[in-house]
Amino acid sequence: MKTQRNYQVYRGEAIAASALVTLALFGGTAWWSWQITNPTTQANNSVVIIASKSVPKVEAIQAQTYWLKFDNNQIHLVPQPVDVKVGVTSEEALKLAFTHLLNSHKTVELSTTIPAGTKLLDLRVTQAGIYVNLSPEFIQGGGSTSMTYRLAQVIYTATSIDPKAKVFVSIAGEPIDTDHPLGGEGLILRQPITRRQFVKDFPIS
Repeated sequence: MKTQRNYQVYRGEAIAASALVTLALFGGTAWWSWQITNPTTQANNSVVIIASKSVPKVEAIQAQTYWLKFDNNQIHLVPQPVDVKVGVTSEEALKLAFTHLLNSHKTVELSTTIPAGTKLLDLRVTQAGIYVNLSPEFIQGGGSTSMTYRLAQVIYTATSIDPKAKVFVSIAGEPIDTDHPLGGEGLILRQPITRRQFVKDFPIS
Protein backbone atom coordinates (compact mmCIF):
# COMPACT_ATOMS: atom_id res chain seq x y z
CA MET A 1 0.00 0.00 0.00
CA LYS A 2 2.81 2.36 0.90
CA THR A 3 4.66 1.44 -2.27
CA GLN A 4 1.63 2.21 -4.41
CA ARG A 5 1.19 5.56 -2.67
CA ASN A 6 4.81 6.46 -3.22
CA TYR A 7 4.50 5.47 -6.85
CA GLN A 8 1.52 7.79 -7.26
CA VAL A 9 3.47 10.63 -5.64
CA TYR A 10 6.46 10.06 -7.87
CA ARG A 11 4.18 9.78 -10.88
CA GLY A 12 2.49 13.07 -9.97
CA GLU A 13 5.81 14.81 -9.54
CA ALA A 14 7.02 13.45 -12.87
CA ILE A 15 3.87 14.65 -14.60
CA ALA A 16 4.26 18.09 -13.00
CA ALA A 17 7.91 18.30 -14.00
CA SER A 18 7.05 17.21 -17.51
CA ALA A 19 4.34 19.86 -17.66
CA LEU A 20 6.79 22.53 -16.52
CA VAL A 21 9.31 21.47 -19.14
CA THR A 22 6.62 21.49 -21.82
CA LEU A 23 5.42 24.89 -20.68
CA ALA A 24 8.96 26.24 -20.71
CA LEU A 25 9.61 24.87 -24.16
CA PHE A 26 6.32 26.23 -25.47
CA GLY A 27 6.90 29.60 -23.87
CA GLY A 28 10.44 29.80 -25.25
CA THR A 29 9.29 28.82 -28.73
CA ALA A 30 6.46 31.32 -28.61
CA TRP A 31 8.84 34.11 -27.44
CA TRP A 32 11.33 33.26 -30.20
CA SER A 33 8.58 33.27 -32.81
CA TRP A 34 7.32 36.62 -31.54
CA GLN A 35 10.81 38.09 -31.67
CA ILE A 36 11.20 36.99 -35.28
CA THR A 37 7.84 38.35 -36.41
CA ASN A 38 8.06 41.42 -34.18
CA PRO A 39 11.69 42.53 -34.04
CA THR A 40 12.54 45.10 -31.44
CA THR A 41 12.54 48.58 -32.93
CA GLN A 42 15.44 50.68 -31.73
CA ALA A 43 15.36 54.44 -31.97
CA ASN A 44 17.68 55.78 -34.64
CA ASN A 45 19.43 58.68 -33.00
CA SER A 46 22.07 59.16 -35.71
CA VAL A 47 22.33 62.72 -37.02
CA VAL A 48 21.97 63.15 -40.79
CA ILE A 49 23.82 66.19 -42.09
CA ILE A 50 22.44 67.63 -45.34
CA ALA A 51 25.00 69.69 -47.15
CA SER A 52 23.61 73.05 -48.14
CA LYS A 53 23.91 73.99 -51.80
CA SER A 54 26.45 76.74 -52.24
CA VAL A 55 25.07 79.78 -54.03
CA PRO A 56 27.61 81.24 -56.47
CA LYS A 57 28.57 84.78 -55.61
CA VAL A 58 27.60 87.24 -58.29
CA GLU A 59 30.11 90.04 -58.67
CA ALA A 60 29.57 93.37 -60.35
CA ILE A 61 31.11 93.98 -63.76
CA GLN A 62 34.22 96.15 -63.60
CA ALA A 63 33.91 98.96 -66.14
CA GLN A 64 36.32 101.89 -66.47
CA THR A 65 36.61 105.24 -68.18
CA TYR A 66 39.90 106.40 -69.65
CA TRP A 67 41.21 109.90 -69.15
CA LEU A 68 44.37 111.76 -70.13
CA LYS A 69 47.16 112.81 -67.81
CA PHE A 70 49.89 115.19 -68.95
CA ASP A 71 53.26 114.48 -67.36
CA ASN A 72 56.66 115.77 -68.54
CA ASN A 73 55.38 116.59 -72.02
CA GLN A 74 53.88 113.12 -72.35
CA ILE A 75 50.24 112.05 -72.42
CA HIS A 76 49.16 108.96 -70.53
CA LEU A 77 45.86 107.10 -70.57
CA VAL A 78 44.59 106.75 -67.01
CA PRO A 79 41.70 104.41 -66.09
CA GLN A 80 39.06 105.44 -63.58
CA PRO A 81 36.63 102.90 -62.07
CA VAL A 82 32.89 103.18 -62.63
CA ASP A 83 30.45 102.05 -59.94
CA VAL A 84 28.29 99.33 -61.49
CA LYS A 85 25.47 97.56 -59.66
CA VAL A 86 25.40 93.78 -59.38
CA GLY A 87 23.33 92.16 -62.12
CA VAL A 88 23.93 94.87 -64.71
CA THR A 89 24.87 93.54 -68.16
CA SER A 90 28.15 94.42 -69.85
CA GLU A 91 26.27 96.54 -72.39
CA GLU A 92 24.54 98.54 -69.65
CA ALA A 93 27.82 98.89 -67.77
CA LEU A 94 29.58 100.29 -70.84
CA LYS A 95 26.75 102.73 -71.51
CA LEU A 96 27.13 103.95 -67.94
CA ALA A 97 30.89 104.29 -68.43
CA PHE A 98 30.40 106.43 -71.55
CA THR A 99 27.87 108.57 -69.71
CA HIS A 100 30.58 109.32 -67.14
CA LEU A 101 33.23 109.86 -69.81
CA LEU A 102 31.17 112.29 -71.89
CA ASN A 103 29.53 114.20 -69.05
CA SER A 104 32.09 114.38 -66.26
CA HIS A 105 34.21 117.49 -65.90
CA LYS A 106 37.97 117.68 -66.14
CA THR A 107 40.01 117.61 -62.95
CA VAL A 108 43.35 119.16 -62.04
CA GLU A 109 45.20 115.96 -62.95
CA LEU A 110 42.91 114.30 -65.50
CA SER A 111 41.77 115.78 -68.80
CA THR A 112 40.07 114.79 -72.06
CA THR A 113 40.28 115.75 -75.72
CA ILE A 114 36.68 114.70 -76.42
CA PRO A 115 34.75 117.88 -77.35
CA ALA A 116 32.04 119.07 -74.98
CA GLY A 117 28.54 118.17 -76.10
CA THR A 118 29.54 114.81 -77.58
CA LYS A 119 26.78 112.28 -76.97
CA LEU A 120 26.57 108.51 -77.10
CA LEU A 121 23.94 107.78 -79.73
CA ASP A 122 24.11 104.02 -79.42
CA LEU A 123 26.20 101.22 -77.96
CA ARG A 124 25.71 97.52 -78.61
CA VAL A 125 27.66 94.50 -77.44
CA THR A 126 27.49 91.64 -79.93
CA GLN A 127 29.46 88.51 -80.72
CA ALA A 128 31.17 90.39 -83.56
CA GLY A 129 32.30 93.19 -81.27
CA ILE A 130 31.28 96.39 -79.51
CA TYR A 131 29.54 99.02 -81.64
CA VAL A 132 29.94 102.63 -80.48
CA ASN A 133 28.03 105.40 -82.27
CA LEU A 134 28.88 108.99 -81.28
CA SER A 135 27.33 112.33 -82.19
CA PRO A 136 28.97 114.70 -84.75
CA GLU A 137 30.42 116.89 -81.98
CA PHE A 138 33.10 114.23 -81.56
CA ILE A 139 34.96 115.36 -84.72
CA GLN A 140 35.03 119.07 -83.89
CA GLY A 141 38.34 120.88 -83.34
CA GLY A 142 41.82 119.67 -82.54
CA GLY A 143 44.76 118.37 -84.52
CA SER A 144 46.01 114.85 -85.12
CA THR A 145 47.20 114.35 -81.53
CA SER A 146 43.85 115.45 -80.15
CA MET A 147 41.98 113.18 -82.58
CA THR A 148 44.23 110.23 -81.78
CA TYR A 149 43.79 110.49 -78.03
CA ARG A 150 40.06 111.05 -78.12
CA LEU A 151 39.80 107.87 -80.18
CA ALA A 152 42.03 106.14 -77.64
CA GLN A 153 39.70 107.24 -74.83
CA VAL A 154 36.71 105.79 -76.67
CA ILE A 155 38.37 102.51 -77.64
CA TYR A 156 39.92 101.85 -74.23
CA THR A 157 36.69 102.71 -72.41
CA ALA A 158 34.72 100.42 -74.73
CA THR A 159 37.16 97.57 -74.02
CA SER A 160 37.50 98.18 -70.28
CA ILE A 161 35.51 95.03 -69.46
CA ASP A 162 37.18 92.89 -72.11
CA PRO A 163 40.56 94.34 -73.15
CA LYS A 164 40.73 92.00 -76.15
CA ALA A 165 37.32 92.94 -77.54
CA LYS A 166 36.87 94.36 -81.04
CA VAL A 167 35.37 97.83 -81.44
CA PHE A 168 33.45 99.47 -84.28
CA VAL A 169 33.41 103.27 -84.01
CA SER A 170 30.88 105.37 -85.95
CA ILE A 171 30.03 109.05 -86.06
CA ALA A 172 26.31 109.70 -86.58
CA GLY A 173 25.98 106.19 -87.97
CA GLU A 174 28.94 106.47 -90.38
CA PRO A 175 31.93 104.21 -89.61
CA ILE A 176 35.35 105.87 -89.46
CA ASP A 177 37.04 104.44 -92.56
CA THR A 178 38.55 105.50 -95.89
CA ASP A 179 35.19 106.89 -97.02
CA HIS A 180 34.57 108.67 -93.73
CA PRO A 181 37.92 109.70 -92.19
CA LEU A 182 37.98 111.40 -88.81
CA GLY A 183 38.07 115.19 -89.02
CA GLY A 184 40.29 117.36 -91.18
CA GLU A 185 43.29 115.25 -90.26
CA GLY A 186 41.78 112.33 -92.12
CA LEU A 187 42.39 109.67 -89.48
CA ILE A 188 41.25 106.23 -90.60
CA LEU A 189 40.55 103.24 -88.37
CA ARG A 190 40.97 99.60 -89.26
CA GLN A 191 37.57 98.37 -88.25
CA PRO A 192 36.99 96.48 -86.13
CA ILE A 193 39.81 97.92 -84.04
CA THR A 194 41.42 96.43 -80.93
CA ARG A 195 43.71 97.97 -78.33
CA ARG A 196 46.65 96.09 -79.76
CA GLN A 197 45.96 97.22 -83.32
CA PHE A 198 45.34 100.81 -82.25
CA VAL A 199 48.72 101.04 -80.52
CA LYS A 200 50.38 99.70 -83.68
CA ASP A 201 48.64 102.22 -85.93
CA PHE A 202 48.84 105.29 -83.69
CA PRO A 203 51.72 106.41 -81.43
CA ILE A 204 50.31 106.75 -77.93
CA SER A 205 52.02 106.31 -74.59
